[in-house]
Parts: sequence; C-alpha cells; structure tokens
Amino acid sequence: MNHILVHEAHNRRISSKYRLLLSLFSFLTFISLTSEAAIKLPRLIGNSMVLQRDHPIHLWGWADPGELIEINFRGHQRTTKANSMGDWQVYLPAMPAGGPYDMVIQGKNTIRLKNILLGDVWFCSGQSNMELPISRVAPKYQREIDTAESFTIRQFKVPLRYDFNITATDVASGNWKSVTPDEVLNFSAVGYFFAKHLQEKLRVPIGIIHCAVGGSPIEAWLSEEAIQKYPDLLAKTQRYQDSLLVDSIKKIDKRKTEIWHATLDAKDKGLTGVPKWYESSYTFQTDQVIQIPGKWDECGSVWLKKDFSVPSSLLTKEAMLHLGRIVDSDQAYINGVLVGSTGYQYPPRRYKIPPGLLKPGKNTLVVRVVTQSKHGEFIPDKDYALTTYSDTISLKGDWSFQVGALTQAFPIDLVTFQYQPTGLSNAMAAPLFPYSIKGILWYQGESNIATYQSYTALLRDLINEWRKKWNDQNLPFLYVQLPNYNPKQQQPTESAWANLREAQRLGLKTAHTNMAVAIDLGEWNDIHPLDKKNIGKRLALLALKNVYHQKGMVASGPILKSWKVKGNRVELNFDDQGAALDLRPENNLLGFTLAGTDGKFVWAKTEVRGNTIILSAPAIQQPAKVRYAWADNPIAGLYNTAGLPASPFEIDLSKQAP
Repeated sequence: MNHILVHEAHNRRISSKYRLLLSLFSFLTFISLTSEAAIKLPRLIGNSMVLQRDHPIHLWGWADPGELIEINFRGHQRTTKANSMGDWQVYLPAMPAGGPYDMVIQGKNTIRLKNILLGDVWFCSGQSNMELPISRVAPKYQREIDTAESFTIRQFKVPLRYDFNITATDVASGNWKSVTPDEVLNFSAVGYFFAKHLQEKLRVPIGIIHCAVGGSPIEAWLSEEAIQKYPDLLAKTQRYQDSLLVDSIKKIDKRKTEIWHATLDAKDKGLTGVPKWYESSYTFQTDQVIQIPGKWDECGSVWLKKDFSVPSSLLTKEAMLHLGRIVDSDQAYINGVLVGSTGYQYPPRRYKIPPGLLKPGKNTLVVRVVTQSKHGEFIPDKDYALTTYSDTISLKGDWSFQVGALTQAFPIDLVTFQYQPTGLSNAMAAPLFPYSIKGILWYQGESNIATYQSYTALLRDLINEWRKKWNDQNLPFLYVQLPNYNPKQQQPTESAWANLREAQRLGLKTAHTNMAVAIDLGEWNDIHPLDKKNIGKRLALLALKNVYHQKGMVASGPILKSWKVKGNRVELNFDDQGAALDLRPENNLLGFTLAGTDGKFVWAKTEVRGNTIILSAPAIQQPAKVRYAWADNPIAGLYNTAGLPASPFEIDLSKQAP
C-alpha cells in the first residue's frame, strides 16, 4: 500500500457499512504510513522541482506522530513536528528566481533533494487539446523538437486517476522533467510553447503542472461541494459513490466491448479465411474501388489495398507511413507485415516502416478499418503518403475495397467514469492545491458543447473554487476559447460551437481572467488542430501583459466596447487593444450578421470608420441582434494589426451596452 492519505468525502447516501469500510481503509493506510517510521513527501516535492518564486514556499508531508522534522534550504532552517495523524507542514520565506539548489529534509531518515529551481509555476488543465503532447504535433515542429534543450523549463505530469468518494492527498505517480529532445515529446504542447515564450521574455525558470484528461467535461474537475446547486450533476456523483455499482458497470461494459469485437472478428472473412487478406499471397476478389481520402457507409470491418512502387534509391532511407486520420480504428500492413495500428479515430496515423520491409518495385499496403457506427472514412485534407526525409510517394487515389464483416453499431450506453462529476477533482486536482503556483491555464469546452447553457456558471464556479483552494482570490486564470472546426459555413447559421464560445466569452466577467481567442487556429477536419504554438504564444501574451504587467504589450484582438442603434443601422465601437483594426474579408464579408424581431439572421453590410464598424442590411429595418463569427467554422475577418483576432460574440440590442 502506498503512502497516499485519504479522507471521506461528504456523502449522505453511502451506506453505514460502506462508510465503515472507507474508515477502515483510511485507518489501515495511516497504520501503514506510521509503521514505516520515515519522512515521506508528496510526489510534487522532489528532485528537479520548480518552486514558486517571490511567494512563501509551502512544504508538507508525513512522518511518525510527534516526529521532529528539520528542513534546510538556501541558508534557511525550519523545524516542525508531525501532528497526531502524522501530518506536517512548514513555510519557508519567499525567495527570488534562481537555482539549481539542494534541499535537505531530516527526521528519522534524511531526504536530499537536488536540482531545485525557483521560478514561476503554471497549472495547465482541461481536456485533450491541453493534454495533447508534443509527440502528436511533431511533424509541424520537428526542427524545434530536435533542438529542444532547456534546463529551466520543466514539467510535472499528473497521471489519470478518478475517485468519487475520497479526496487524495497525493497523486498516483510522477516526477519533474526538464526539456530534452526525448522528454519534450511528453510535454503538453500548449503548456510547452507557453512556457517557452515566457521563459524567453522573462529569463526565469518556468514549471508547468500538466493535469489534463482528454474528453473530460468541466464538471469532472469540480468538487462535490461546488456542484451542490446542480441537481443533475450531484445525482451522478452520488450514484457513482457506490463502488459496487461502479465495479458492476465496468465489468458489464468491458464484456459488451469484448463481445462486440470478438463477434466482429469471428465474422470477418479477412481474418478467418486462408490466406488472410493482409498476407502477401492473398489477391482481392473484388473490382470495387474507393477513392482515398473518402468514405463508405458500412458498420463493421472493411479492407482496403493499395499497390505502390518504391525506387531502389529509397530502400536505404528511413521511411514513414502517413495515413491521415481514419474513422474509427485501423491496422496497417505492408507486404503482409503489421506496421502500425490505432484504436480510435482522433490520433494521426504515422507508422515507422521497419528497415528491410520495403522492396524495389511493387509493394502492397493493406489497411483493415473497423467502423463502430454508420460510416467509416479516411478524412480529407490529410497526408496519405510514404515519406523519407527527402522523398514522398503519394498514396491518394484508387484503392481496392472489400467488406470483411457487417455488424450492429457499437454500444453507446457505456460509461466513461473519468468524465463523471467530481472524479478528477478528487483524485488529480486536489493533491496539488498545497503547492504554490503563479496562475492557471485552461483549455476545455468541446465536451460541454451540448450543455453550453450552464457552462458560464460552471466556469465561474471552477475559477472561484480553485482560487479558494489555492488561497488566492486574484489567482490569474487564462483560458482558450474554442477554435474553428467542421466544414466552413457560408451562410448565417445556428451553431452549438458558437454557443459554447459565447459562454466562454461571458466567463470574462469573472475578475482576473483572460481569454485567448483561437477562431483562426483550428482545422475544419480535426478537433485536435496542430497549431499549438500560437495557442501557447497567445496565452503567454496575455500573461505578460496582465500578470507580469509588461508595458507596451498587445495581447488580444479588438474587443467590443459599446454599441448604438440608429434607425436601421448599428454602430459597434471596438477597443483595438493597442493596434489598429485590420480587416480580412472573406467573400467580401467580415462575418457580421443582423437579425430583426423575427430572429432570422442575414449577412450585414459593413462600413468602417476608425474603430467603429457600422452594420446594416436591406431586409432588417429594426435590428434586434448582432452576431459576429457565429458558426462552427465561421467567417471571421476582424483583427488588429498585431495579427490577433476578435472574439466571436452575440449581442441583444434591446439591452444596454456594457
């Protein structure tokens, strides 16, 4: 049993028997701790850590009850005693940036921590676009990765863990890592580029605590106390506090998944036939052809084959197979040998080809694709090619196509427990609150698009709760507004993505928050756009201006300041944020729409006078609402000359301007 101490969460519905079991578990954990007679530290406090500069340094841990602990760091000595539960904590005085330093913590045992830096620590949280590691965006930044070397940028990655009953006092694993070409591949891409930009400007060490989970909705990061006013979320939490129920659901869902895949595999003629369809001796028995990239309407498994020719000059070079993105999972074979597989639709397919597998002249690529719903697809506008450092063999065009087996759609009633309310708050975020930080970065929202109505309130509650936990009501909170996604819309339209972006924009009403606009940094065909460098830079600009108070910084695009209605015209006045308006029309449009009392939006004619944009439309005589950049993937032509875009927005003209 490890040394993680836990305590019971507030839970009125847990049976008295289950409460007794929890108490017993906590007691046994405590006995295990104290019987070892040794100082123990949380994993955040370790070799190579970055401590927050210019802020009292909080250190804590566990020991025998009453054990005397002495800490020596940079000439400062502190002593304390563990309390009756074995907990201890001390505060060292605030210190300026610098390092590396060593620290000695001594009780019945001695712990020597080395390579400690003092700098700024940023907590990076959210869902997949914050979690996404550098390795996923590597092709876009390969040169930077190859030369990445920074002693003063470090990351602590918090592993996935969830719990609905107990609040952990330590994370399950982890340690601090510095930037090297190998280690940087595991850094949050957004967090790394943010840290890199800050470090270059401030010349102080930057630490990032990478605490994000792909697909997680915002409510998973809130505590049970914070969701008391949301009955539906509270009910979910209380339901899953029954661990026997959770275990039962896990077993049932695991069995459903296994049966679905086993049934499909047993029916798949490509796997059961002799020879198997991926083997070099097999010849496809159909004349059916599909264009790649392209899609098909089948649920089950399909097999696709492409012959390609390799010149002898490329055989000695390291080669990579690029298969873009595929819906849903795939296994790729070259000349009968498996070269790569991916279990779900979002990751880019980049498979290294083993040396000696390619041969001069004709080679054969076979891909088995399993689709879990009504259609499968090789996503357009992605790379489909075999590449070396200097050469590219395109794999686009005609592919042979055969159905292996058809089946029912994959079960949709499975429960993803790390997405349920409070689970990540208890197990991942809570253990980090004692560690002093400079601020918070948040990139999340895709998983709350269907429930956008409550997002602004949930975001405010998250900000307030984390500030309370870190005991700093002014703790900076910087977040990313969702980028453009899905096919481009050329007509005014309703949009769930736009609704969520507006909910995010309204989060700016909470003090000491800043939002990085990313409406031009997305990809229509990828919910995980590659351009994480500009996301990180825009967050860093906000930090430099609003947290570090550097003068002369232009950190955001134009911001709507006020509006007036004059007859059938609307005047919008913008704060350009220190750089003049820069208009980038698309199809002669900037992205503004008007609606009358009937609520139907039409494109607005725009006239620009300095920082004022005047809107009108022949069909609208009584303007009631204005929208800008309102679509999943909108026309968004309003920037400033610093190259930063304005946020999408919606305003009700019957209300008073702010």
